[in-house]
Amino acid sequence: MNDAVLEKKPHHDGSDHDDDKHGPKLTFEHVASVQEVKFRVSWNETLQAAWDTAYEKLGEDRRADDRLQTDDGVDMMPFLGKTMRQLFDDKHTKSRKFQIVGPTGGAQP
Repeated sequence: MNDAVLEKKPHHDGSDHDDDKHGPKLTFEHVASVQEVKFRVSWNETLQAAWDTAYEKLGEDRRADDRLQTDDGVDMMPFLGKTMRQLFDDKHTKSRKFQIVGPTGGAQP
């Protein structure tokens, strides 16, 4: 590419990139209500705290049988006490998108 073309290319402002200054941007989908929220958290925030924030932003109440998983189905319940830094540094997940899911099953009589 020549310089004129390069100058016209949009510059990415880094808002979706994870960095030590701002922390990761996460997405939480509430499967039952088909709602989704995106927000940035600190690297020192726990997954539990991020999940709590997601409920607040979604305007949803937590149900006793709700579970948290990644968008590809990995159960994140064992990692709720981990900080974002621990989750990603220890490779518990690469995903930045989480799903809040309830119990599975057929229709109730």
